[in-house]
Amino acid sequence: MTSRTVLAAFVFAAAIAADAPAHAGVFMGMEADLVDPSKGEVPTLIVGFDEKYFRAQIDITGENGYSKTHHIKPVSAGQELRYTWSQKEGTVMYSIRVEMVDHAAEHYIEETEVFVSSAPPITASIPVNSVDLENKWFSLVTNHPPEEVKIEVIADDLSTLGESTFAVTDAKKGSPVRVTWEQQGEGEVFRILVRAFDEYGYWAGVEIIPWSLVVPHEDVNFPTGSHEILAEEAPKLQDAWKEIVKALDKYGEWIPNPTLYVGGYTDTVGDASSNQSLSERRALAIAQWFKKRAAGRVTIRYQGFGETALAKETPDNTDEIVNRRAVYIITPGGHPSGKDTPRANWRGLE
Repeated sequence: MTSRTVLAAFVFAAAIAADAPAHAGVFMGMEADLVDPSKGEVPTLIVGFDEKYFRAQIDITGENGYSKTHHIKPVSAGQELRYTWSQKEGTVMYSIRVEMVDHAAEHYIEETEVFVSSAPPITASIPVNSVDLENKWFSLVTNHPPEEVKIEVIADDLSTLGESTFAVTDAKKGSPVRVTWEQQGEGEVFRILVRAFDEYGYWAGVEIIPWSLVVPHEDVNFPTGSHEILAEEAPKLQDAWKEIVKALDKYGEWIPNPTLYVGGYTDTVGDASSNQSLSERRALAIAQWFKKRAAGRVTIRYQGFGETALAKETPDNTDEIVNRRAVYIITPGGHPSGKDTPRANWRGLE
């Protein structure tokens, strides 16, 4: 979400004649001191007159090199004029000078200075793979540099682990900012809530859930070379499903689109190609068993890793029970990555 401060910056001034008392009034100011070019907004000067004049001249000069003179003849009492121009991103000071001449040839001059910022709202994102939970930092990507970042870290029991404000220095447009946080409590990080503020008054909120849950379970024993789930093995999956439901009940409010990833593995007995195919069929069988009970509560994806991600390193053709396994991982949607899940070729169920 984004927010911004918009101010109608009107300057009311009395027009003063040279060597003469106040005679009449003029008001001048910017319609807003912050404009969003992505919405077609541009700096808009408003000049209004309280009385009629024979003529008037409005000079607009910007420190960015902008210069424009407008002539009005005649000037009506109550007349309001609007002038616009383009401005590149950034903050610019403009000098506004209004000279009025009445019908008695008296000259009146009023001057003021205004600041106008032109910038699109700040946007913010956090690449999932940039989060380092151990060292407590992440990369924040914004469309222009933030000045300050406020962080709240939530634990997996939904308590607050820490809150901190990070002052950004030496940020460059187009480059991610490395943000660190302080953690006052103990626990596993579940969510990180971030608000980035820029120099213009915009802010953007973003959150990331760098959390995943490896579901504890007892592995299904399949018949040799088979992917059939035997009746006597089903209670193992039922127990695992209870753990999955428990997690969905606990975290479902915060992860509206959870995904369950089912990975299958084999030992090194047999050739690698056959083991890869067998692991895929077994992962699919387990995924389909879960899907029949999911009722749309969780998206399920699966993948076989064969003998490429061994829990215990062994020579070829080694019968090792700990390598004949599966993993069930719940995440907010992004696929898990790590030693046990080295590839991203996850498949969805029809």
